[in-house]
Amino acid sequence: MKRAQASDKSFRRVTPHDLRHTAASLAISAGANVKVVQRMLGHKSAKVTLDTYAALFPDDLDNVVEALSKQRAEQL
Repeated sequence: MKRAQASDKSFRRVTPHDLRHTAASLAISAGANVKVVQRMLGHKSAKVTLDTYAALFPDDLDNVVEALSKQRAEQL
């Protein structure tokens, strides 16, 4: 990445914190248990983890509504 940054000044600098944030975001988006992600990140509470990462994926609410609707339709 250092070479890419050196050759192209528009290439965004990526920090270890950026990579950590990306890993946590992807884990939550993939359905990982929030308590596991909390421990992985060293957060004192799951609330901190959820407050930081859960809002990053607004489409998730649509997916939940769709899944619940589908489940309800199958039950009728």
